[in-house]
Amino acid sequence: MSAKRNYSTDLLRCILMIMITAHHIIVHTLNLKVLGSGNVKPDQFDFSLFMLNSLCIIAVNAFFFISGYYSIKLKGKKIVLLYVEMMFYLFIWYLVMLFTKQFTLMSGQSLKYLVNVAFPISTYWFMGAYFLLCILAPFVNEFIDSLDAEKQKKLLITLSVVAVIYGFVFDWDGIGRGHTFLHGLYMYFLGMLCRKNSDKLPKSKLLYLGIYLASSAAVAFAAFVMYRRSHSVLSWYIYSYNDPLIVIGAVSLCLLFIFWDSYSSVAEFSSRISKYVLAVYLITVNPTYVFYPVKKFIEVHNGQVVVISSIIVYSVALFAVCILLDYLREKLFSFIGRILRLEDIYERICDWYWWSTRL
Repeated sequence: MSAKRNYSTDLLRCILMIMITAHHIIVHTLNLKVLGSGNVKPDQFDFSLFMLNSLCIIAVNAFFFISGYYSIKLKGKKIVLLYVEMMFYLFIWYLVMLFTKQFTLMSGQSLKYLVNVAFPISTYWFMGAYFLLCILAPFVNEFIDSLDAEKQKKLLITLSVVAVIYGFVFDWDGIGRGHTFLHGLYMYFLGMLCRKNSDKLPKSKLLYLGIYLASSAAVAFAAFVMYRRSHSVLSWYIYSYNDPLIVIGAVSLCLLFIFWDSYSSVAEFSSRISKYVLAVYLITVNPTYVFYPVKKFIEVHNGQVVVISSIIVYSVALFAVCILLDYLREKLFSFIGRILRLEDIYERICDWYWWSTRL
């Protein structure tokens, strides 16, 4: 049995997408990712940037955790629509790059981009992992539900060893730094396990807030110290998605909102727009264009407080714009669907598939 969704979780999903946007600004626009190259000055970045990144980097893990806590139940039609949505936004970016002369229509780069449009899950690592999880969720859910408490515990230990020790400590290719489907599956399982044992978990919201803030501060402090001691590559590794402190921070923040279970007007509004939040990730896939305004602003106004404030404000504003764009996209798709009677075509495909599986 899945848990009943509450408005607080929908609010969290909106906050998480704003966090992902802020994280991408820090990593791509302010170039924090240069830490991984080892070619960085010891006074290039301030601690505040490390702290904000540590607070935001838990967002991807949290998305997978929430999906597991409430169990994904997307039907075939919604999976198809999700795939089409990914294709749509990639095609829009293809047109943007074509009209801005990033490549010519008949070039090899243009053809390669069109292939990515047709197979979008190869472009968005997170969406690719999430899409695959949506397809496999019925089997994963049934498998996990079939395990007794003892087997669930053994599976948790096994996956934790694989994800944290072999992945984070040894940078094993199968897990790497957490940018993989397997790590997403691990977070999904953690979510399912917490839901199954929710009655045994503490209900103190202050406890979970404290754990989230403490784990984020520990990540920021450790990464900053390694950076200032000229171990920038190690500093970058600390920001891996399968860093145990980042996993703990993600779980804590999710449980904070799950047990909060607010029905305020803000949370209620979030529930109405939460279905559009994945589009924010899809629309902001090209940081060169999307984050250009905030980049130019920070180049002129580079005070520490101003930089952090501008990242947050721009992330919130960009989130609102993307939500509006996806709302308009949904209306356009609905109009086209009615004109072409796509609902009937989809039903015939489903009927054909149902009969073929019976033969």
